[in-house]
Amino acid sequence: MSTSIPRFSVVIPLYNKRNHIVNTVESVLAQQHPVEEIIVVDDGSTDGGVELLDAMKLSQVRVIKQENAGVSRARNVGIKQATCDFVALLDADDSWSPQFLKEIAASIKQIPNAGIYATAYQLKDGDELYHDAKIRGLPACGGPRLLDNYFSVASSGDLPFITSSVCLNKKVLQGRFAFPESEPMGEDQDVWSRVALFSAIVYSPRILVLYNRGADNRACVNNIPVRECPFSRRLTDFSEHHVPGGNLRSDILKYSAAHLLSIAKLNIRAGNYRQAERLLRDPRCWRKPVHKLWCETMRWIYQLRSC
Repeated sequence: MSTSIPRFSVVIPLYNKRNHIVNTVESVLAQQHPVEEIIVVDDGSTDGGVELLDAMKLSQVRVIKQENAGVSRARNVGIKQATCDFVALLDADDSWSPQFLKEIAASIKQIPNAGIYATAYQLKDGDELYHDAKIRGLPACGGPRLLDNYFSVASSGDLPFITSSVCLNKKVLQGRFAFPESEPMGEDQDVWSRVALFSAIVYSPRILVLYNRGADNRACVNNIPVRECPFSRRLTDFSEHHVPGGNLRSDILKYSAAHLLSIAKLNIRAGNYRQAERLLRDPRCWRKPVHKLWCETMRWIYQLRSC
């Protein structure tokens, strides 16, 4: 066990989240474990959110400005500029419980040298609508543990963690797991998948992060993918060529199936029925037969309603 006190940099990408950024930064300042620096990467915002931060006159906050290049570039820039070995990521519309970094620090001391440390999270869908993520295959209580079945857990329900509940170990990852900068969706799952294959993930089931799904300007609402995201295709190819048959390969393919079904559902709700049908025809979807049949039924009902 490590006896040193972990030092944290926090990286927050910001693009037009004026209504949320102050609350997000305040949740970092309220941490029971000290924060060395807060790096806000302004990705070409135009709504005055940066000016709100400037008015707060916070010595811990460093703003880096760039032309609009997407959240992955903003995260990569912030991580590169971070001065601490441990970099906690936080989206500009989410927030932390005051105990979040304290729990991450305890995880690091208990299980050093992992690539990622993470916790569970709660979903917020409106001003007064909160509910827990449906994370299956993991204990709902207890302390930090090695998450050695990421693909099985992630394919069985909601993802066990989100970007805002993750802390990266720069010394272990050594820059090998940058966020892909040309992919508008799934860039986070690309990183988590690669870390799960080549490094260790330590996970706490404590719910210490609030994921604001009702926030303004959300990418998954504004840019619904009509085809499989690149991370899923790459992962499937990797499993077919480099993973021998067995539980890991099966879990990876089930994980890709969950992704296909998830974006099919998004397209059904958006009225993109042909795109949804094409996604549902992928044979991997049969690895989650109940979910596939439910999506097929959902598509049929939505199409009837639109007639």
